[in-house]
Amino acid sequence: MPRTADYTIQGFLYQFNKTALEVLKAQDDDTITVEGIVEDIEVASPASLTAIQCKYHEASTSFTASEVYKPLIQMLKHFSDNPTANIRYVLFAHFPGVVTSPSTVDKATMQAALLSKDRELQKHIKVIPSGVDLDGFVRRFVMEFGPSYQDIIEQVGKALEANGIPGGDIETLAYPNAIQIIATHSVKHDPADRRITKKKFLSDLKAIRTTAISRWTLALKTRKKLLEARRNQLKVHLDKNARLRYFVIDPSSIEDYESEIVLFITDYIGRYHFKPAHISTPILCLCATQDQVQGIQRRLFAKEIVAEDGYIGGEFQESRFFREPMSSKKPGAKIQREFALRLLSWEDHGEVLNNRKCDDLFIIGESDCESLDTVDVNVESLAGVTMKEVKYVMGVSNVYE
Repeated sequence: MPRTADYTIQGFLYQFNKTALEVLKAQDDDTITVEGIVEDIEVASPASLTAIQCKYHEASTSFTASEVYKPLIQMLKHFSDNPTANIRYVLFAHFPGVVTSPSTVDKATMQAALLSKDRELQKHIKVIPSGVDLDGFVRRFVMEFGPSYQDIIEQVGKALEANGIPGGDIETLAYPNAIQIIATHSVKHDPADRRITKKKFLSDLKAIRTTAISRWTLALKTRKKLLEARRNQLKVHLDKNARLRYFVIDPSSIEDYESEIVLFITDYIGRYHFKPAHISTPILCLCATQDQVQGIQRRLFAKEIVAEDGYIGGEFQESRFFREPMSSKKPGAKIQREFALRLLSWEDHGEVLNNRKCDDLFIIGESDCESLDTVDVNVESLAGVTMKEVKYVMGVSNVYE
């Protein structure tokens, strides 16, 4: 991964960590909004609002005020629109090795920002009223220089433990789930849905007993440990013979899908659907066109794996799709089934999964499965993973990568 891309991801994670710290140090009646209307993080108490903008400049070797002109001007605009509101503005920025005091940004800095000739800033500068009260803004403004990426992670870990999370649960359970909760809130459209309270945050964390696997948690340095933890957690249900399992897979969000999907199916069947006791035929539902699904069906057939797709005479028949395969077994031989799995296009017929509930639903990739009825269903989400990692987590391979 290019360093610029790596820094971009770390920038988001840095903000999520700062948000977690704000939640964990808040009072019980405070409300923290992720990606608020004013700034990245908003902490609302009964009497005031703290608006925090978080910036991560790992690639910068030193601090210059011009690098933060844009957030300063954006904050100033909000202040000019709300001069009497009790709002405290905080710019929380990380520059490697910089621990400058909060007085770095003063009235002169704000004047220089407004006089900047930077083309990208002009549209922001133009909307600032000429008589804006810079002294009043500076009195309400604080600039804080944040710790390193690794240090802020450690601070979150300590804050979790201080709030009653057992130390042994933090690295592979509570901490990744904390980041995932915040990341999930950050993308919700309604501001009301982006609000978190400390009480609810801690309650949710203590109730979760599975490790969050997503593009955000797998961007952490503990990726292998998280996958190992998830592998151990999944083993409880995967070792049971009579479990009906559905897989909804989004090819567009899995980098090695094309080269690994058939190998995954083959290995899964060879591990979990080969005994006479394995009586529940798995369903593989791909977020792909019917032509693409049939392409996978042909590739499976070349490996002597037959998949039922429910089509007869060019039409999909639900009764055919859900029919049980005929099977036979000769003494000393493996069981022979008419077909080893059911194969479906999510785009065309994903809704039929609601007509016969499974025991375990595996959502692999970034697929949107909100239309599925998951009441009384064990849902396992694996996002941000490669198919090789899915094989490892599900115990069909002992190789991590």
